[in-house]
Order: sequence, then structure tokens, then C-alpha cells
Amino acid sequence: MTALNDDALQASIFSEHARQRLVRLCAVITGEPDAADDLAQETFLEAWRHLERLSDPSGFDRWLAAIARNVCRRWVRRRGQELVVTTAASESVEDVVDLEAELERAELIELLDRALAMLPAETRDVLIQRFVLDLPHAAIADRLGLSTDAVSMRISRGKTVLRRLLTTELREEAGAYGLVGAPADEWRPTRVWCRDCGEQTLLLRREASPGVIALRCPRCDTDMSSVRSEFRLGNPFFTTLLGAVTRPTAIIARTRGWAFDYFAGGLTSDGVPCTRCARPVPLRRYVRGDLAGQSQSHGLLASCGHCGEEVSCSLAGMSLSRPEVRRFCSEHRRSRRLPDRWTEHHGRAALVVSYRAVTNTCGMDVLFAADTLDVLDVVTATA
Repeated sequence: MTALNDDALQASIFSEHARQRLVRLCAVITGEPDAADDLAQETFLEAWRHLERLSDPSGFDRWLAAIARNVCRRWVRRRGQELVVTTAASESVEDVVDLEAELERAELIELLDRALAMLPAETRDVLIQRFVLDLPHAAIADRLGLSTDAVSMRISRGKTVLRRLLTTELREEAGAYGLVGAPADEWRPTRVWCRDCGEQTLLLRREASPGVIALRCPRCDTDMSSVRSEFRLGNPFFTTLLGAVTRPTAIIARTRGWAFDYFAGGLTSDGVPCTRCARPVPLRRYVRGDLAGQSQSHGLLASCGHCGEEVSCSLAGMSLSRPEVRRFCSEHRRSRRLPDRWTEHHGRAALVVSYRAVTNTCGMDVLFAADTLDVLDVVTATA
């Protein structure tokens, strides 16, 4: 314990370099660079208060990283409780806090912690020092009394073992986070709840080149050929938007952001650029007779007369793209869509698409103009 009271030692372990590494770690864990500085400071304070618990100064970095993960997890949980109070309905789509992604990030860290715990101690230590503490090979070698070649070998072997664990014992959980791929044309589970029924998580399929990304609900889409969302990566626009994305939540977040920008104006818009050739295309209404009476039966279609490309979005999809509804979905991970209903809004006929949380009475209603399909209002509702 005498060593821990040495001023020079404390100055070195609580150095500016250590603080900068800690800020990067907090930013990675939470996905919120703006909060990382405060979280790093909170981590340092907690470490200072409990410094007597550190028996081996050489293990300070690992100990500090563990404290940082706990601080960040507490921050995520607190943020989830406060979002209902602190967010305003007038925020733009870029300002929406994707709490679901934050929570998934925390769960993902737990999964990787479990995988690391299954590795031999010497392999786990070198991976943490390289990929969590961001130390170069030479620094790791100096700490462990190894050659840089030996460190490189341990890192390579550790990555191989970690990959094997994520594709065997932990395959199902890792696949749900998009950490491991699935064979082409195979449906794999995700951790994203269906917003129609609220009872099943979605399945995702990524077909081989040129590629199609599709999502379906095993309860709502009983026909295996039926999908609720499909994006063809042969279209350069969707290749740019989704080509490098693997996490299901990120795929959904990106496509909903695009749908909001593309379809929000309804039939009152001046048209949209074709996603393939960029020529102006008018938005037209479509009605599906096989889904009569449902919000999927009404939607908007952009069909390019020049290149033949078509993209469409149902009213249900348009409602889920709204910033207010996206925020509601982030705050309530499980919700379901109620039967659509017609109403009148300031003298105009409107179709109401409604979502209610599964675990409480919170909800959102989106009112679409019956004639133009633009949004008349988005209101907070209760069951």
C-alpha cells in the first residue's frame, strides 16, 4: 500500500495521457463523445475515492477501465429514465437520442466481457491493453516483459479464439448484434421488436451480391416470401446508405431517417430525386387491396419513368420515420400498432396510425391527411 501513496506514482496513473485514453473509452462505450469528458472525470473521482482497493499498481489501467464501464452503464440507465422528461417534441431527426442503440451498446459490452472472460488470462490481458486501453504493441511488450513479436502473436491468436467463441458458444447472441455474419439467404434473429405486434423480434436476411437486405416478423409475416422492408443493394444509393452496415438497429435507424427525408412531404411535395438516376420523380399514392383497412394498404410510391427504379413507403413506415415516434420507440422498446381508424382533424378527413407501449399506457398517434397523405399532427396518447 505504500506505493499507492507515492505522489509521483499517483501523478503518473492519473496523468493527462490516461485521462485522454479514458475519454476515448467512455465515448466508445456510450456513443456520446460530448458526454465522454464528464464521464471520464466521474471515473477518475470514483477511482480516487477507492484507490485503497487497488493492490497492484501495474493493473491500474484494467481497474480504471472496469470502473469506466460501470460509470457509463449507470449513465445510460439514468439517461433512459430522464429522456421522457427532458426531450422536446420539436427536436429535429438529427437530435433524436437513440436510447435503444445506447442500451444495445451496453448489452454488447456485457456480451464481449463474457467472451473475454472465457479466454486465458494472458490472452485476455493483451487484448484489453491493445483494443480497450489503445496501447501500442511496444508499450504492451514493455509492460508484460515480452518481445513485440510475442505480443503480436498473442493478439493474433486471441482474436482467432474470440472469433471462434462468437461463432460457436455465443453465436446466437453475437448474430443478433450483427457481430457474426449468416450464410447468404438465411434469416437470422435480431433484438429489435416488431412494431406491429410487439410480441416477436424481427428476422433479418442479407442476400448475396448484388445484395438485398430484408426484414420480417415471424408472427405477422407468416408467409416466408413476405417481408415488411426490403432494400436492394444493386441500387447505388442503398449501397452507400447500408452497404457497410451490419447491426440491425443501425440498418433500421438509417432507413427510417432516409424515409423521413424522402416521403415526409406527401403528395404536396414537388417531387423527389430518383434514388438510382437522381432525376426528379413525382410521389404517387398507392392502395393495396389485399391489405384493405390497414395503414400498410396506403402509401407513397416514387416510380422513375427513365430508369424504372421504384421505391415506396407505407403509412405505417412513414409514421415510424417521424422523429417523435422514433423517440417513443427508443423510450419503449416494445410497442404495438393499434387498428387504424379514420377521424376528422380541423375539418379534414384523416387516417390515424397509433402505437401503444406493451408494458404501460404510453402511446403516439400520427394523423395523415386522407387526400394528400402528409402529416397533419403527431400527438402523445394513452390507451
